Amino acid sequence: MTGYSNNIKSTIYLLVRLFYKTYLPNRTSPVRMTYKRFIIMTIFIPVFILLQLCHWMGFFLDELLYREYRLVKIKRPLFIIGIPRSGTTYLHRTLAKDVQNWTTFTLRELILTPSITERKIWQIMTKIVYYPSRPFVKVIVWIKQKLSSSLNDVHPSSLGEPEEDFMTLLPVLSCFLLVHPFPFPEIWRLAYFDEKISNPDKKRIMLFYKSCLQRHLYFHGADKRIISKNASFCSAIRTLNDTFPDCQLIATVRNPLQSIPSFLSTMSKGAQLFDNHFQDRQLSEMTLEVLRYYHQYLFATVSDWHQSRYLIIRMEDMIGEIGAIVKNIYDHFQILLGPSFSQYIKQSTAAAGNYQSKHHYSLSEFGLTEADIMRDFSETFSRFGYETKN
Repeated sequence: MTGYSNNIKSTIYLLVRLFYKTYLPNRTSPVRMTYKRFIIMTIFIPVFILLQLCHWMGFFLDELLYREYRLVKIKRPLFIIGIPRSGTTYLHRTLAKDVQNWTTFTLRELILTPSITERKIWQIMTKIVYYPSRPFVKVIVWIKQKLSSSLNDVHPSSLGEPEEDFMTLLPVLSCFLLVHPFPFPEIWRLAYFDEKISNPDKKRIMLFYKSCLQRHLYFHGADKRIISKNASFCSAIRTLNDTFPDCQLIATVRNPLQSIPSFLSTMSKGAQLFDNHFQDRQLSEMTLEVLRYYHQYLFATVSDWHQSRYLIIRMEDMIGEIGAIVKNIYDHFQILLGPSFSQYIKQSTAAAGNYQSKHHYSLSEFGLTEADIMRDFSETFSRFGYETKN
């Protein structure tokens, strides 16, 4: 239980710092406390804390009731850690349909039931509440849709869909998603995980993350393999390798002329959600710096791995050819492609050709030009054969 108490202490300490910086920002703070932000944060923080307290209670009960989860072996986890906005969600959700081989976290498991105890309670509650009370469930779904509507064009999601498991790190305040409500250095440094997180913190965070994967496998079946999709892990490759020595990795990439403005737009929408008013182009510059780092660090670091343990896939090659991509993945990692999943990807390949994103963006929105992107990401253009015009 030592790791359990250390995580709680570190989390409380960090939460106090973030709380202080939120309500008492100094001159160096990246955002100012507006009236609207004050109201938003005054609602968000208590709800967030209450939810995490429920999770910590669930984790504590897991140690009492389901302690054998610690014996679960995590075998050859597959990490999809591509550049943000490069098709990681599409690939993740496609592979997750192969339930014979894989298991992965759903959005509901990540934000509502990360512990085994909470999942057991959820099972009981769905039997009591779900079927007799369909109108109640419809109200919950309606509220969720309203809350997420601002980001649905960017990243469509539902409670039952596979989702990025960096949200398992919300209880220990180590999820990069928290940069939206708390745009402070303590959270931004997570974007440079291998280099800017101290060794004790790396160990603490990854032990917690590993325990979340073990809980998931304990609940869904220890014979399954985990698929993790997490763009933020682009900066944590060495730590992942240290924690999971037999892990395998897929890195996705996309033409920077498309992926860069797409991610800038996503970050901008997140800032608007919490009424974060950055000075001039501060948010764009900070986000661009993260993306430069991801492009440089990801491809330089993964090349040190044995070739049998990783694949690099262009998003452009997935569109209309997802069947061939999946077959290549399964052949490369020596995974059996079953008949039902094979039929599914044939249907998906036909549907992918008609896909059109609802997310619209442009470089000019962020004061950037094509020449800027060509200069800053020249190595990616050269390495993957991208041209300046699309």
